[in-house]
Amino acid sequence: MLERYDPVQPDRRTAIVAIAAAIAAPAILQARESTIPNGTIRFVVPFAAGGSVDVLGRAVAKAVGEQTSRQTVVENVPGGSTNLGSERVAKAAPDGLTVLVASDSLAINKSLFPRLGFDPVTSFEPVTLAITAPQILATHPRSGIDSLADYVEAVRARPGEVKVGLPGHGVIGHLASEIVNHSLGGLRVNHIPYNGGAPASRDLLGGHLDALYITLPAITSQVREGTLKGLAVTSAARSKVLPDVPALGERVVPGLDIVSWQGFLLPAGSPRGLVEGFNAEIAAALRSPSVASTLEGLGFDIVADGPEAFGKLIRKDVESFAAVVRNAGLARS
Repeated sequence: MLERYDPVQPDRRTAIVAIAAAIAAPAILQARESTIPNGTIRFVVPFAAGGSVDVLGRAVAKAVGEQTSRQTVVENVPGGSTNLGSERVAKAAPDGLTVLVASDSLAINKSLFPRLGFDPVTSFEPVTLAITAPQILATHPRSGIDSLADYVEAVRARPGEVKVGLPGHGVIGHLASEIVNHSLGGLRVNHIPYNGGAPASRDLLGGHLDALYITLPAITSQVREGTLKGLAVTSAARSKVLPDVPALGERVVPGLDIVSWQGFLLPAGSPRGLVEGFNAEIAAALRSPSVASTLEGLGFDIVADGPEAFGKLIRKDVESFAAVVRNAGLARS
């Protein structure tokens, strides 16, 4: 989304993978009664393991399992710029046993891929808008790029050559990069897409990329440790978890405020009671002290808004992202 979402009411890679592993195991602890079905509930993450969507999905899946005495598992289905995993859920039975852990790529891909096997609005029942977070532009300490000014200078000196990694083609980080490049006078970089944030951040750590646009919580730990260097966040204000990293909206691109969202959806046709039951459980999970502290510590802003607000946001973003995709020439034939 291109504007900060306002709710209606008031790696080192090992670090993020360790957090994911700690919250990944199926849980069958003491629980309250729930309207969600019996059986194993599969949370489908359309990215590789270890990125921010994966961490969110595992945290919520484990907590929902604990709350309801249901077995929950997370399935990573990367590929096709998230379309493989999204289509799997879109075509699943509307029985509450398959849940999509989505990002704003769901809305972006409507205009990015003209022949999708699903529709982001009509193929799903929105359940819970879980979190928002800014994108972060980062580099590695050996790159010789110590600031955003250095990055701009390097790109201008070598137009089209600076290698900038992305978690996928057309993801929100890709759009953010295009918007920033246009705002700074038409910068040209070499965008390199991956099947998720974890493999992209691995290559940045290894020095195979010059920079990376990624959802901030995916590399919070690495930036804190100094194994990666944050150059700027795409929000209007600095992140509370990385206050030393400047915001692009402060001075460089006044008014810029790009934050991404992640949330949970069921296949279209899922009964209303099922949608409401999942929303109640997921919102309770997000607000639980253990989950909230983990996610907020990485830089997620917890929203926990319900089906109506989430559906409205998806419909709005399908329209607003279409203009960015068209102007940047990113659509695939």
